[in-house]
Amino acid sequence: MQDLSLKFEKQSTLTTILKFSIPSSLGAIIGMLCVLTDRYFIGQVAGREGMAAIALVFPYAMIINSFNFAFSGIAIIIGVKLGSKDREGAEKVLCTGFLWILIVGVLLTIFLFLFNIPILKILGASSSNIASAIEYTNFLIPIATFQIILGQSTLVRGIGDSVTAMGVNIFTGVFNVILDYLFIIKFDMGIGGAALATLIATALSAFYILFYFFKSDVITFSKKYFSLDLKILKEIFKIGSPRFYNQLLQSSVITVTNRQAGVYGGDIATAAIGIISICRSVMNTSLQGFNQGTAAIISYTFGSKNYERVKEVLKIQLCTVISVSTILVLLMLFNTEKIVSFFIKNDPPLVEFTVSAMRLNLFLMPFTAMFLACNNFFQSIKDSVIATRFFMLRIVILNIPLVYILGYFFKEIGVWLAFPISDTLVAIVMFFLTIKKIRKISPDN
Repeated sequence: MQDLSLKFEKQSTLTTILKFSIPSSLGAIIGMLCVLTDRYFIGQVAGREGMAAIALVFPYAMIINSFNFAFSGIAIIIGVKLGSKDREGAEKVLCTGFLWILIVGVLLTIFLFLFNIPILKILGASSSNIASAIEYTNFLIPIATFQIILGQSTLVRGIGDSVTAMGVNIFTGVFNVILDYLFIIKFDMGIGGAALATLIATALSAFYILFYFFKSDVITFSKKYFSLDLKILKEIFKIGSPRFYNQLLQSSVITVTNRQAGVYGGDIATAAIGIISICRSVMNTSLQGFNQGTAAIISYTFGSKNYERVKEVLKIQLCTVISVSTILVLLMLFNTEKIVSFFIKNDPPLVEFTVSAMRLNLFLMPFTAMFLACNNFFQSIKDSVIATRFFMLRIVILNIPLVYILGYFFKEIGVWLAFPISDTLVAIVMFFLTIKKIRKISPDN
């Protein structure tokens, strides 16, 4: 077994962060650039109708992805166990976790196929767009198991192999784009072709992740450790539950936003949400890539009781994500029309509508970055209670009510403002709570 302390503790804090976070961030950014290309093809071929369909199925994709986050606790637990030199315990979590991933993935796939149409109607599908939505989800649903497995690229990073984790993300995205071009442009398969491309690319990468853990020299699959241990599953879900619930709640927020925007702005507002959601995801993914890199370091150093290094990592993380998000927002504000026009051609009313909506919805993204970084810290030290409570506060107490309240008074403008206002309020509270927590961390606590 490799001496992971050489990677996590013996180098300078900044060097360690760069080694883990740069590959993570690059992989995430390239992956999102490929998603942008995917949406570009859809926008060019299907126009406003295609973007409206994407807006409709986006919450559906988030529901599937939430189960990926449910198992994100595997990487955290293994990181802590490796930090405390417990390789046997880490391999038990690895084997049990992957066995449960397969079971949950198959059950989720069956459930979604059985209730696909009712779910789409709950998400807001109408007679004009449900056919396109069904076409897309018929290929989207089988992704479930593969997506959860692929999510364990964070575990690959967590055991010190950040380059391989980055490579998997890059391959998935680039191969997806190649297939997009073939299926959508050459074979004229439309929106269904986009989903099929994602299915194939995700499946290939998921199989590689499985293969990786048969040959890893840090932790490997071992027949004697495969079990349906409910205690381990409970611990995994306890840590992953904040992001799991957040993703489900985010899906509900987007569904509510779709419906309310449609009430005040009609189909053009729904199509605008499709574009805005993509741009928000690009920003979030760029930041989360960096957060994932630091999470591996925080988990390991927290497990080894190197609390001063934990504090150093958190400080650098906060400064970085806030600075990067500020730069991204400024670039967006000065290039909004170009960004929107990238997705849509020959539809000036939609471009004009989306430009103003996007500026309102994204200008406070630095506060979202602050919230995500602080929440990432609490998850990394296995304090899932705080992380879950603040996700609930963000979505249930603030976001959803604000969509209705601000929408009632300010129409679609209020709908666009609900997200940034709720994120700003919860980020400020979370920031001060994080400061309080970091001051208490010591070998005695």
